Amino acid sequence: MASRGVPVFKFVGTVMLGLSTGLSYTLTTLTIPALLTLPSADAASRAFDAVTHNAKRKLRGLTSFASASFFAAYYLSPTRFRHPYLLYTSLLIGISQFSDLIVPYVFTKSAKVSSSSSSEAAAAKKRSQQKKRREERARMEASYEVLTSSVHSEGTPSVSDDDDLLAEQAEVNGEEVRAKVEAFLEKQLLEGGILLMSFAMAVVGIWGDGALGRAVYPKRY
Repeated sequence: MASRGVPVFKFVGTVMLGLSTGLSYTLTTLTIPALLTLPSADAASRAFDAVTHNAKRKLRGLTSFASASFFAAYYLSPTRFRHPYLLYTSLLIGISQFSDLIVPYVFTKSAKVSSSSSSEAAAAKKRSQQKKRREERARMEASYEVLTSSVHSEGTPSVSDDDDLLAEQAEVNGEEVRAKVEAFLEKQLLEGGILLMSFAMAVVGIWGDGALGRAVYPKRY
């Protein structure tokens, strides 16, 4: 009786796997690269965080459901029709969730390290320059306290406020955002490739099940 639900698990798993593969492809080719065209690094960083958070949650749900469906189909199938492709598909879907651990071994690690180190060096240099400007502003304000107090009394915005505003705007570096986007694209490209391979294996396996069923039970077809 349990074997009657096997086709349902196969169908549901294939549909969920197709949806997760399509979502991964859309993220890699359309959504995430479009974030780099936003006018400011702050807007790109916020949009990237929001999109990746929602996408990871949805992908995790779809892939987990697909993997569980294929494993249930393998477990509930009769021994004679317990085909290994169901187990292999379930395992590949599970491996795709650990793509961040496989990325350094697939893509060029040296280029990735050099880009991240250069961005970190540029960010450190900018922070040191900002710190020097703040110290100079503080010394000037201490030397001309009477002058700054008169400027404040006239309602003119202080120089330190402008400097703090510039520092807050400079906290989000465009190179850092680009590095995060490129790292996510590499991870998503690998994950999408594994999901696509799993989807192709599932489709070929289900087609093979149908061909075997027609050969064993020709009167049913």
